[in-house]
Amino acid sequence: MSLYDKLRENDPTGKKDDAAKEETYPTASNTRNLIFILKDGKYHFLNYAYLVSGEYSPDASLITLIYTTHTVTIKGETLEPLFEALVSHLPRIIRCMDERYNDTVNEGDYNVNEIEIISAK
Repeated sequence: MSLYDKLRENDPTGKKDDAAKEETYPTASNTRNLIFILKDGKYHFLNYAYLVSGEYSPDASLITLIYTTHTVTIKGETLEPLFEALVSHLPRIIRCMDERYNDTVNEGDYNVNEIEIISAK
């Protein structure tokens, strides 16, 4: 976008692409990737197109996602909102965080404490 276009849109500072920092997609779509950020800082992404099924177990506080090539298990607290968002392919990033921050969860939010990705080789 040129400076002229930014001025016409009344945004001369041209804010950096904030959409890249959002953790969910604004609407449902067919071609999207889900990025998993593991505790050790590694990133792994899988395409939603290859997500075959998912299961949420409230008693175990566990989400299991079955892809054609991988199985992903997500453990944490208050995971139901995350599971419901996954059904609509909305999350863009699922970030693992230390359990000591679980007390800071806001109503309607979730805490992911462990992500395990197993290849189906």
